[in-house]
Amino acid sequence: MSKKITKPTPIKPPLAAKTKSSLFDRWEESLKKNQTKFLFITLGISLLFSALLFDVKISELNDDSLYIEGGFNFAEDIHHAFTANAPLYPLILSIPIKLFGINLILLKSISVLFTLLHLWFLFLAFRNRIPYLVIFPVLFILSVNSFIHYFASLTFTESLYLFLQAVFLYVFFRVYDKTKDNKSIKDNWYQWLIVGVFLFLLNFCKNIAVGAAAAVIVALLLNRKWMHSLYALAGVLLIRIPSDMLRTAFWGVDQFSSQSGILRQVDPYNPSKGLETTAGFVQRFIDNTNLYIGKRLYQIFGFVSPENTETKAGLVFFTAVFFIIALVAIIRNKNFYMQFIMLYSLTMMALTFIVLQKQWDQPRMVLVYTPYILLIFFYGIYHLVKKGAAQFVYIILAFILISSSLLSSMGKASANIPRLQKNLKGDLLYGYTEDWVNFLKMSLYCADSLPPTSYVVSRKAPMSFVYSKGKRFYPVYTVFSDDPDTVLATLQREKVTHVIIASLRRNPKKIDGYTINTINRLLQPIAVKYPQKLRLVKQIGESEPAYLYEINY
Repeated sequence: MSKKITKPTPIKPPLAAKTKSSLFDRWEESLKKNQTKFLFITLGISLLFSALLFDVKISELNDDSLYIEGGFNFAEDIHHAFTANAPLYPLILSIPIKLFGINLILLKSISVLFTLLHLWFLFLAFRNRIPYLVIFPVLFILSVNSFIHYFASLTFTESLYLFLQAVFLYVFFRVYDKTKDNKSIKDNWYQWLIVGVFLFLLNFCKNIAVGAAAAVIVALLLNRKWMHSLYALAGVLLIRIPSDMLRTAFWGVDQFSSQSGILRQVDPYNPSKGLETTAGFVQRFIDNTNLYIGKRLYQIFGFVSPENTETKAGLVFFTAVFFIIALVAIIRNKNFYMQFIMLYSLTMMALTFIVLQKQWDQPRMVLVYTPYILLIFFYGIYHLVKKGAAQFVYIILAFILISSSLLSSMGKASANIPRLQKNLKGDLLYGYTEDWVNFLKMSLYCADSLPPTSYVVSRKAPMSFVYSKGKRFYPVYTVFSDDPDTVLATLQREKVTHVIIASLRRNPKKIDGYTINTINRLLQPIAVKYPQKLRLVKQIGESEPAYLYEINY
């Protein structure tokens, strides 16, 4: 009897111990796998809030309407001389103005487009260069931030500049990657010309962006990329020098010099106070650091009320600590891209805080750097808790920052929707306070009821221009003389026929008896010495009236 032969049971190799993935690993893998989906969700959210927070009206800040008037000027005559403001944005606006006239909704929609493109290129610039767990929280915060969307519906340069910054970084990082090998630079020298083009466009959009070129050169030198720095400098100069010569020849004005003259003054609205000293510039830097880091930056993030006028030294210290944490992470990881962002942000903010007078205390001055400040914050915290048990702290921090911006935007959207509905139905002045309504109605009256040859003084001439459907006004921003004969001679030489005296509030939140009285102070000596030379033509409004006077020379 034969025995049944049984096959030996195969010995299975021991299973490899499964490594438990961390919270960061799981989230990072999910974001990487679904990056396109998350990007389009971010863009969709941004577009939604741009619509909810859209403002058809012109901002009371002068630059909003000044760029539209500049675009109109270029549309009429491309050789029109521009003022101290960088001309790139008015040149862009001149195209739709030439084709469709002054259509506020169309012009403001261009800013919405720039805001969306900014998010797109910001993602492209940092994709595969820093963790997705850093990129996407920043994109989500920017997509719901009310300050970003406020400027997305204005014709300021901020949305354009945000877009150009992101494109510049995308181009610069790609060129850097292609030419890492010094031997290959000679074969790709033309790539640095592209970098030079975008550095030029940044500077053409905002004069302060001259610091971006310095940041590029210094970043390359710090990494011992000697040839890179030479080619980058050559690329910048090969674009910058001919463009400056062409602009001066074409428009007959030096953009940088014309604005720098104002910035060197102690008071931009009172040249008689003279020029700033070295100690004055140091004090400017200190004051502006407190204003923009100790107040404005955290207003943008939603942690400080927009009505709060106090600066907090603790917030400046808190920000500095986060920058140091990020710097340690950047050095340890040898991440050139974040190193450059750190250098670029510090350079640009330092220049901003040194050259701008503190009277221009506006959130937009630091807004354009907030995407990179956020990247620095998140990058530092990410690497601080990456290998620890406190990874959930990072998620909570991201949630808090996103929620803060989201809640602020939702509150502002709720208040804005009724105004937006009225504006879209044709009531273009709904939402302005009474002082502005009376002033703008008077501007329209000048266009409708005065002779076409009339030339009217306005404290906010660009706003008068926009709301009077293109009538030219004579701008007066300072009291250029307290001598009545000099004032009359100047106005007569400029062919001025009328003057608007408005009751524009100095504090826009309340009526306290204080108004922007530049025109009043200019005309007061005339009213005292030559009362017969000023004749009241029209009054609009009672509590905060606007007056129109005719000048009888």
